[in-house]
Amino acid sequence: MPDEQEDTQGQSATQGRPDNLETYIGCKVIRACPMDECSFLRTQGKDVTNRETRPGYKVIYPDGYVSWSPKNVFEEAYRKINNSEAAMCR
Repeated sequence: MPDEQEDTQGQSATQGRPDNLETYIGCKVIRACPMDECSFLRTQGKDVTNRETRPGYKVIYPDGYVSWSPKNVFEEAYRKINNSEAAMCR
């Protein structure tokens, strides 16, 4: 039955997970640039003494919120858009 597909935990997708959380997928257009974690923290006025840096991205969301994302997490969630896709966002 299509409604009763199994998720990775072996439960029916229509029954939810044991914690009652459902699975969702989202899409948003963001602006980002490669930036290591310590460089990002410095731009936020944070002390990075004795901190090992990680590669990642500075991210700016449509509402202006600025954050940092680890490289692997960012690259699993986003891909760079081409010029014609960018034109649709204006």
